[in-house]
Amino acid sequence: MATRSPQGVPLALNSIGRLATLGCLLALAAGPALAEEIPDARKSGADLVRERQLEKKSDEGRSTGSYWSPFEMARAGRCTEAMPELRKLARLGRGYESAQHVYGRCLIETGQRDEGLRWVSQAANAGLADAQATHLQFYLDDGPSYMPHETAAMWLYLYQSNPLRLSIGAQNRLDEATIATLRQRIPRTDYLAGIGRARNWTPTFANQGTHSTP
Repeated sequence: MATRSPQGVPLALNSIGRLATLGCLLALAAGPALAEEIPDARKSGADLVRERQLEKKSDEGRSTGSYWSPFEMARAGRCTEAMPELRKLARLGRGYESAQHVYGRCLIETGQRDEGLRWVSQAANAGLADAQATHLQFYLDDGPSYMPHETAAMWLYLYQSNPLRLSIGAQNRLDEATIATLRQRIPRTDYLAGIGRARNWTPTFANQGTHSTP
């Protein structure tokens, strides 16, 4: 027969109730901490890894602050402020193609076109769809003086078939009307030659601290 408290409730049940109450209080206290550990669903696993790596490297002088801060500054037209941090990220090499591309565009916007195009080319050669789109936008502006028709055809084919661009949630830098304009701008012979080059294309990656030529 179970021992009962003066109120007539079995002592074993009283103990269980106290433990349950304590468990609920601990869960409520831990709630905010647990919420902080839940990753942002909008970020890829690679993005989260980079953020954690950069937090560790901040003490070494490689990077400070949030990974996305310089990107947000560049997007807001504050390239001069963003460029020092973007340069640190871009020079980390493979895996930081987005930083290489944005850094390159900022260099171009601040009058350092040749150097900027080298960074854009590095990101495009590594397979970044946004950088490939930048090449095509400059080709639309400047025509064959920027790059030969055949090279533009190669980038157009690579951009359209880029698996990262075709993934769910990805934003397309070039709309269908722009792609149609590009297709009309490139002579058929050059277009076919460019497709041939694209089919034999493989991505290339620069080592940390270096960048490729256009």
